[in-house]
Amino acid sequence: MTLLAGVSVLLFIVWLGLFRSTIFVCLAFLLFTFAWRTISSLYIDLSGPVFSSQLQMYIGPGVMTVFQSVAYFVTLIPFLWVFNSAALDEWARSAPTPEPRARHSQLTLSDATFYASVLFLVLLFGALIQGGVIPLFAKIERWTFNEQANVLHGFVIERGDMLCFWWGTMFVAEWLRRQRYDYRFLGLLAAMIFYIFLVGGRFSPFYRYCAFFVIPFSAALLVQARGLGSASLFSLMPRIADRRIVLAGTSVIAATAAMIAFALYWNLTRVRGFEGEAARGAFVERVLVQPSEIGWASYQRVLVNGDWDARHAFDALFERPIVAGRNTTPQFLMSETIGEPRTTEHITGGFQFAGGFPEIFFELFGPYFGWIFLLGAGWLTALISAVMIRSIVAERYLTAALSFYVLYGFYVMYIGGMLNFVATPTYWVKIAALFAAIVMEERAQRLGRPILPWVLADRTRLFRRSAV
Repeated sequence: MTLLAGVSVLLFIVWLGLFRSTIFVCLAFLLFTFAWRTISSLYIDLSGPVFSSQLQMYIGPGVMTVFQSVAYFVTLIPFLWVFNSAALDEWARSAPTPEPRARHSQLTLSDATFYASVLFLVLLFGALIQGGVIPLFAKIERWTFNEQANVLHGFVIERGDMLCFWWGTMFVAEWLRRQRYDYRFLGLLAAMIFYIFLVGGRFSPFYRYCAFFVIPFSAALLVQARGLGSASLFSLMPRIADRRIVLAGTSVIAATAAMIAFALYWNLTRVRGFEGEAARGAFVERVLVQPSEIGWASYQRVLVNGDWDARHAFDALFERPIVAGRNTTPQFLMSETIGEPRTTEHITGGFQFAGGFPEIFFELFGPYFGWIFLLGAGWLTALISAVMIRSIVAERYLTAALSFYVLYGFYVMYIGGMLNFVATPTYWVKIAALFAAIVMEERAQRLGRPILPWVLADRTRLFRRSAV
């Protein structure tokens, strides 16, 4: 049963790639995480008992994979309904008619984004060099550097995901308008990845930035698949990818994979001091045990032993967390699993365990009502994702950006179990801004005066005015 459940999730993800390519690319960030944690839970359930150095206990064997796989299916099923073929065809009809290449005298939205991004990256690398400490060479952990870093590095940590999503949107927008890609933004992504490599990133930031850059690509797939029904990703790729984009994409992927491999090796052997068999064991534990270890402990506690307290969970998540203003789910799950004072020492030191979804839903809502809230969260995520992708197709860039901002809270929920994002006033400000943008951009577009127009100005006129 355990093996069947885990394999079914992996096969479902493959099926999405083959026959629901728009959903597959739109959910690239989540699907990779779901696949990785499924493999991790399979390893614990089938190979257990295995020792967890973080929990200081043996975990497995069991059937957690079954429970986790059902939760993933409940999360993904709403996307099949929202992203149905009829809806995709309707969204594709709002795509702009391809036009000739822009005149050199035009200053476009992608031009302004590129110039501002280049200036930002120059200042970012300059600040890193001026600071005199490069974590890769200084052999220090990334969270140690993050605490000491400058404002620009803090912006990358806090807003780097949004920045890469916007670069991906500009990259794809050029194809939607002129059937050509703006390779400048692929270069910006490569520069950002190299920066993350220098400041001690190991895997997570590489994966996040690349995934968020790729997500807008689902808009191109949607438009190209118009009228074809459930076209596979492989059948659509020749329509939207030439030799140049394949070569550029392959180069970025290969370089990123090489940097990730080296970063993991360097961190384990040079920063943390593991050698030989100890390094191999630490790597296996990081890849196959840690992604699901705290979920396995929660599964045993709630679904096997029936030990859950909604009032206590609510209090720890929303009212009296260990450190407010951060993801409180790992804090609660760690406290329930490893106790004190270890939890507070880890959290105040800037370190927390991986995992949190879907187990936090059952810790808070119980073994029965948890499924209802899981399904509701899946529906909301699917609907907001639809608004985001449709806005990219229809050139409503402000709505697309704000949709991503609202959706980002759900991304963090699925990756780290975070629920307290809904309790922050700023999140509801983002939701209000999104609704306002939807109304305003649709109205402005009908009047022929878009809020974020593609052509911002005429360079010749700007030069003449500045000269005068």
